[in-house]
Amino acid sequence: MEVLNPPTQEFWEQIIRNCEHATFFHSPTWIKVLEKTYLQYSNATVGFIFSTDNRAILPLVAEHSKGILFKKVKHKSMALGVYGGILAEKRLNPEEIEALFDYLTSTDIRDLKVVENPLDQYDFPRTFVAKPMFTHILTLHSDFEQLRRRFSRGQKSNIKQAEKKGVIIRPASSSEDYERYYQIYQETLKRWGKQAGTTYPWKLFLNLFQTQDPGIKLWLAEKHRKIIAGVLALNNLLHMEIIKDGCARGYKNYDLNPSGGHEGVAKFKESFSAERVDFKVYHWKRKHLIKK
Repeated sequence: MEVLNPPTQEFWEQIIRNCEHATFFHSPTWIKVLEKTYLQYSNATVGFIFSTDNRAILPLVAEHSKGILFKKVKHKSMALGVYGGILAEKRLNPEEIEALFDYLTSTDIRDLKVVENPLDQYDFPRTFVAKPMFTHILTLHSDFEQLRRRFSRGQKSNIKQAEKKGVIIRPASSSEDYERYYQIYQETLKRWGKQAGTTYPWKLFLNLFQTQDPGIKLWLAEKHRKIIAGVLALNNLLHMEIIKDGCARGYKNYDLNPSGGHEGVAKFKESFSAERVDFKVYHWKRKHLIKK
């Protein structure tokens, strides 16, 4: 097995193009945004070429912090709790998986956390502690109207009410749009209070906009030219338009993301006929041996 530490961006992007389960959060663009937004993160991605000519990559960042005596470094795939994990051109066999993890646990990595990709799950070594999680994923296809018929009765009613009230949906097109959305996001966080979980700074949204990556799209709900919601606000009509756009573009899945333990949020996602998909977050720490 040949290890590329770090891999070239060309190698990285080739793996993403050849892996049907890749997400935006596995991309070099996402890691560049993280490095630009958070000073504590640096790219630590590793590539692999196996004797079978199969190729894989583990998108990874190192998180640096100061300890009492020494600097601490934690490795994450992926930071901010978004999906990470292994991407491969062909699904890895058990021998390839073993070789990959043997390498990772033999390096200077001392603390490794991997948020599994729900779309492509692997068996991790027993030395990794697994925490169960779940998300809701809606499988898309070209016939949006057929998919829409599967929405719950209540969801269909809510969407019609939003349409009657003159709510329109459009993608953000300027930094001002992002800023107006961020203000709504801040108001949403205040409503959630301590239950909000992970919060994101304005700089993250600005950096995402400035990439001008066609894979990044912020959807907004407007009424009388005033932004009233973004995708994080769980607006009914907003989600319907995103699903419709995804069907038209040929996307396979719409991931509504984990619900943070909020049962009401999970039920909302199920009203679109999204199905629960279980996955795991894995954590490994190197054991320190103390000589007597």
